[in-house]
Amino acid sequence: MILAIAVFSVVVVITMFILDTNREQVINSRIATYLQPFSAETVVKHDYAVRPETVWKVLIHLSNYNCWFPGILRLMPLIQTDRYVHRYSFDQFNFIPGAFLRIRPFSLSPTYMGRIMAIENNKQLALEMRYSPVHKEIVVFNLDQTPKGTSVTCRRSSRGIFSWMTLWGFTNTKSKILDNLGYFIPDEIDDKKEAKTTAQDSGPQYSREAIIARAVQAGLEDNMDLINAIPDKPTRGMAKALLIQTKRRGGDMPDRFIKALAEKPVDGGASGSNVDVAGSDPGTSLPSFANTDDLIAFIVNKALDGEEDLINTISDKPTRGKAKAMLVKIKRGSVERPPMPDDIPAVSSSSTPTVDQGREENEPEDVLISRLVEAGVDGNMDEINALDSKVLRGKIKAAIVKAKRASA
Repeated sequence: MILAIAVFSVVVVITMFILDTNREQVINSRIATYLQPFSAETVVKHDYAVRPETVWKVLIHLSNYNCWFPGILRLMPLIQTDRYVHRYSFDQFNFIPGAFLRIRPFSLSPTYMGRIMAIENNKQLALEMRYSPVHKEIVVFNLDQTPKGTSVTCRRSSRGIFSWMTLWGFTNTKSKILDNLGYFIPDEIDDKKEAKTTAQDSGPQYSREAIIARAVQAGLEDNMDLINAIPDKPTRGMAKALLIQTKRRGGDMPDRFIKALAEKPVDGGASGSNVDVAGSDPGTSLPSFANTDDLIAFIVNKALDGEEDLINTISDKPTRGKAKAMLVKIKRGSVERPPMPDDIPAVSSSSTPTVDQGREENEPEDVLISRLVEAGVDGNMDEINALDSKVLRGKIKAAIVKAKRASA
């Protein structure tokens, strides 16, 4: 009798397996199936171009199993607690071997028991899962590090009269278990791509206005690649906003962006080698401090005194971000104002624009204001920021804002 049942089960499984293989499918994993009397096993292997630690973090996130593990409608912890919320949350779950789980399969049946069998960090995770009163599987994930990333092997085995149910729907759904897992594994930065990006950054560089102008010009021709390729989010947002404004104006960009199209690129490698330790660019009006903290203290004090534009002249992004963050905290009152550095290095006259540069001797104040307002509207703020008089500098900037609003 037992032999007849076994033969019948084998015939049924083989028939259903043939029907499954005849369906259209796309499987990127390496698969194998084994069927013997009263035992069955399936093997799925897949390679990921990430570290084992990255794959492991996704595997131990049990609350997401219903999204990629075939046959599971919901996976819940078994926690003895008085709080109703904690009964269905993995926040209070003790992730150790022997911990029990509750499995709700894709059927009208109630939940079934499961448990964690073995844990080896970044190497192996074994689970016991029951999908019905007569079908139970041992699921084992093995992680092996390879030169290209991580090789993951998923073995699902069962024993008993109904072990053939492990092969049911394997070709159609269960074989794609590791394909589905790949959608939840985040990408990692490739060292070669990072080196390539660094090499591109060290090449010829344009100013922000030139980058925006060129990207908008391509966007007007329905080519959004240049805009989407801008790595700096604020610059990318400005480019998209300018593209919308330009389309509303019939394709005419502001004059300062049209002038920026004729700008010649600056060698990024040469300019990058002239940046000092503190992250300030010798091409700007910043002193060359020996350390970053003194530079940040100097910039923050200047910004609190009204010269906030100096923050944008810091070439080093992390230093610029720290200065802006400190400025916001000081304005909120959570941090005290840092003391001004005692020894402030002198700024060379070749790198610091002064009021006398480009200004005639005894130039009247109204003529100076008119000339600098016109230069500020065109985007040239160097001479304005170099003015010693805060009152005069404020008048000019206010006039520039009014002029831009009137021309908009």
